[in-house]
Amino acid sequence: MLPGAGCMAASQDGPWGEGDEDPAPAKLGASHGPLGAQPQPGSLVQTCLLRDLGMGSLAQTQTLRDFEQHLNDLKKENFSLKLRIYFLEERVQQKGEGSRDDVYRRNIELKVEVESLKRELQEKQQALDNTWVAAENQTTRSQAALRQQYEERQRESEHVYELLENKIQLLQEEARLARNEAEQATALARAEAERCQELAGKLKEAARMKEEGRSDDGCSAMAQRRIEELTQELAASNQLVEMLSAEKRDLQQRLEEPLSVAGQNSQDERQQLPPGDPAMGEHMSDLRAAELQGKIQQFEAANKLLQDKVNELNFELKSAQETSQRQDRTIQSLNEALKSKDSKAEELYHIIEGQNETMAKLQDMLHRSHLGQLQMSESSLSSQEEQMSLLELQNTLFCTKLEVKKLKRAQRQKEHQLAEARRAAQLLETMVHEEEQQKEATWKHNQELRAVVQQLQAEMQDKAQQLQTVEWEKSRELQAQELRAQRLSQHLARKEQLLQETRELLHCQQNLEKCPAAMNAMLEKLQQRVSDRDAALERAVDEKFCALEKKEQELQQLHLSVRARGSDLETLRNVLSSNEATIHSLESLLKAKTLELEQVSATCQNLRWLKEEIEAKSCSRQKEQEGIIQQLQTCLHDRNKEVEELTATLLCKLGPEQSEVAEQLCLRLQHKEKMLQDLLSDRNRQTVEHDAEIQELLLAVSTKEQQSRAAAEKMAHALAERSCELQLLRQHVLGKEPLGTQLAGAALVKQDKQPIQEMVQRACGATAIASPAQGDSSCRTEGVMMSAEELEKDLVNTKEELELMAKKERESRRELTALQSVVAAQEEELQVQASDIESLTRTIQIKEDLIKDLQMQLVDPEEIPAMERLTQEVLMLREKVAIQESQGQEATGSRKQQLLQVLEGLVAERSRLNEALQAERQLYGSLVKFHTHPDSAARDHTLQVELEGLQDLRGQLEEALGRSLECLSRLETQGTIGGGEQERVRVLPQHAF
Repeated sequence: MLPGAGCMAASQDGPWGEGDEDPAPAKLGASHGPLGAQPQPGSLVQTCLLRDLGMGSLAQTQTLRDFEQHLNDLKKENFSLKLRIYFLEERVQQKGEGSRDDVYRRNIELKVEVESLKRELQEKQQALDNTWVAAENQTTRSQAALRQQYEERQRESEHVYELLENKIQLLQEEARLARNEAEQATALARAEAERCQELAGKLKEAARMKEEGRSDDGCSAMAQRRIEELTQELAASNQLVEMLSAEKRDLQQRLEEPLSVAGQNSQDERQQLPPGDPAMGEHMSDLRAAELQGKIQQFEAANKLLQDKVNELNFELKSAQETSQRQDRTIQSLNEALKSKDSKAEELYHIIEGQNETMAKLQDMLHRSHLGQLQMSESSLSSQEEQMSLLELQNTLFCTKLEVKKLKRAQRQKEHQLAEARRAAQLLETMVHEEEQQKEATWKHNQELRAVVQQLQAEMQDKAQQLQTVEWEKSRELQAQELRAQRLSQHLARKEQLLQETRELLHCQQNLEKCPAAMNAMLEKLQQRVSDRDAALERAVDEKFCALEKKEQELQQLHLSVRARGSDLETLRNVLSSNEATIHSLESLLKAKTLELEQVSATCQNLRWLKEEIEAKSCSRQKEQEGIIQQLQTCLHDRNKEVEELTATLLCKLGPEQSEVAEQLCLRLQHKEKMLQDLLSDRNRQTVEHDAEIQELLLAVSTKEQQSRAAAEKMAHALAERSCELQLLRQHVLGKEPLGTQLAGAALVKQDKQPIQEMVQRACGATAIASPAQGDSSCRTEGVMMSAEELEKDLVNTKEELELMAKKERESRRELTALQSVVAAQEEELQVQASDIESLTRTIQIKEDLIKDLQMQLVDPEEIPAMERLTQEVLMLREKVAIQESQGQEATGSRKQQLLQVLEGLVAERSRLNEALQAERQLYGSLVKFHTHPDSAARDHTLQVELEGLQDLRGQLEEALGRSLECLSRLETQGTIGGGEQERVRVLPQHAF
């Protein structure tokens, strides 16, 4: 019993030993570590709160460590108690053979120890409850402290948000004030503009007055003075405009950087400043801008500090939430651990009660055994031996019960471990779900922040656009003012010129009045100049008329060239129409070829699909056969073992007279084993032959596919060559056009021939043939036309014959598909035969089970003849099954050989068809050569001979197709006969049993 105790200690060391520690407190310590170590910049209140949190976390970790130590001590004590109980049970079992007094005393001592152990367990349960209450109180306190911290931080954040809102409102008010100031500045600018307009009106009036008072020199002096005054007023107005523009810029800066106090001070200082002091105004505006920038920087720094504080508070809140979640998880794990401990304690109570019951039963059994010994001491030895055997059986039963109980305990422990593992998995799932929720929340928060950033960027862009518009308006106003000033200066310069001219005229008039001879000389000079100008104008008119005549001649030449080009274009259009017709014909041929190729590809896909299905079916059949073989081998192995056991038992129980019967049974069993092995070998051989035949069929199908593809490609190539030959004939017939039109449309023909060459690259080798000279005779052209028409008719006939050949090929493909369907039907029949064989094997198994039952009854020698009769019946049935299987295999082998022969014949006929097609292609090549060389007269006889050869080939092809049809009809008749034979074979096993 000591090794059993060692095994029990080793088995319980896992869930009850010292190594099992709860990992939850370690996680708690890890989670509380960063809180105490984080440096949080802030006020004194925040530092005090953090210190309180650190102290609370340290106290909580200490209590949890004490709780863990207490749990470990309880586990150790529980394990020691279990060992004591186990050793006490062993001692009781060892001392069960002693006297009654020792048993009763030991029972009393065990009861006292059990009661003491119960008291200790109750005390420890109370201690556990107390520690659990203390832990709950500690967790509630920590949660309350965390909530208070969270509420305080929320209040601080709300206060910060209120301050920010107040600042935003102040900034909005300052922006409104700056807008009002800007509106006032614009009103002043408009007033100045009106004043400038008034000044311009005054200048116009002064100019009028000046024109009216040219005669008087005094009036001119007055006008000059008036002009000087107006220029001074314009300069003053320009200074005012510059002042207003500077003030407007200052207002715009204030709009960009609004501050209430600075705005009010600027208004007061502006009112105090004198209007005619621009330097002081600029200096004050610079000072204001510097002050505003400093204040803006201060506000930005304060905002950054507030944002940092808000981020720190958010981080602390997140850490507090994480710690609270971790504490909840540790509490849940502790609850589960306590529940598991309670369940284990209840199991221990049940075990102790069961052991008490077993102790009572053992005591009763000992009492009865003593009484029996006292009563039966006088009896015989045989009765004592029977009692000893009974006691041994009772001991074995007791041991088995103990082992069953141990197994149940181990099972319960395993179930408990599984439940704990499931709980841990659920906790992990909850953790993952919470983390996913946190990720989603952070993602949403990031999206909101991005939206806010985009809004701010849009607002900044709007403000930048507004500033650009304001600057543009300012620049436009300045440009308008500059233009006005330029116009005024130009107006003044013109007036000065007019004054000078008037002065010069007055001076000249005075000089002319004094000397009339100079006046006559001047008039003569003017007349000569006028005459020279008239002569120059006449020359220019003559030159223009000459240029117009030259241009008219050029226009006539251009009209002639346009007419010539129109005729060239018409010829080119005709060429293009002919090219388009050829392109359409080629496209129709390409469509027909694409359809044929699609049909060929569809047939190839169908054949591949059939091939894949056949391979899949063969693989599945091989797997099924392998499984059946493995099952049969396992059944044989089991039956061999059972036979060996039965033979051993029979040899032990049978006497010397019945040894001959046992030997006969062994020989029969060996014979049955040999028959089964033969059946298995035949089955394996059949599967191998079937796989080989399927592979041969697949190879034949693949070769036929390749041959069909090659034939389709050759047909396409031949048709392309014939289309090229037709084009060459058309070009040869239409090659008698004028050389001028051909040279004019050469470029367009080349451009049109590019797509044609791309479509017919495989077929056409040379697309252009030199046209004959214009001096050919009419008789020769008529002969060429007639030969071309005859050749076209021959080509049409050959195309029809080729279409017929294609139809015949399609029919042969359909016949191939029919053969494939016949092969599939035969494979299904083979599957049915395999199912019949399986049913036969099942019936054999049933018979063998009956044989086993009869062999168990062979103890009576009277039933030996019935056993022999049954074995003979089984052997007869197996022989019949073997004969039927051999007949079915021979029939299937003959059918497969016939199918293979038919398929080989079809392949040979296909090769003959390919040879006939090659011969037709050669004939078409000879026709083309004859068409390209129409002068030779000896070619007519060769053409007739070749046409006769074509007719012979057609006859051969028709004969080959007739043979293939006859083979198909034979196969169909054989398939119908084979189906009837298979039905007979299926019916035979049913009647056999």
